[in-house]
Amino acid sequence: MDTDPKLSVDEVQLKVHASNWEEAIQVAAKPLVDGKKITNDYVTAMIDSVKKLGPYIVIAPGLALGHARPSEAVHQTGFAIATLAEPVKFGNKDNDPVDLVVILASTSDTAHLSLLQKIVMFLNDSQNLETLRCAKTREDAKHIAEQINGGDQ
Repeated sequence: MDTDPKLSVDEVQLKVHASNWEEAIQVAAKPLVDGKKITNDYVTAMIDSVKKLGPYIVIAPGLALGHARPSEAVHQTGFAIATLAEPVKFGNKDNDPVDLVVILASTSDTAHLSLLQKIVMFLNDSQNLETLRCAKTREDAKHIAEQINGGDQ
């Protein structure tokens, strides 16, 4: 079951390129699609949610938390993180532009709670945000994954 999802080093992408907010979501979600944790339908649902509801996923300056309702498009609860080489605008006047995209995918309303708690604990620390934004190497990505997973990979 999805009791304690872990972030793998492959789900941390650093300094990736995206020309707009839709592409930023697609690129950030790619490791979850490639790992068969989610399907492209989930990526489409995240983009459609923003088109319908506005840029509500931009939850802090420079930070977007991409997610959609649990559905059959999510095969395994998980998350991915991408830092963008160049920030993109999502249309949130207070928190644009975005240079950090976190994708959250959950199989149920309850499965995401421990996952969300891990992400929030990590992102609430401004030092962690700075570490993430400055990260450039696979070793940096591994360190970030270990921090989020509570020291184990």
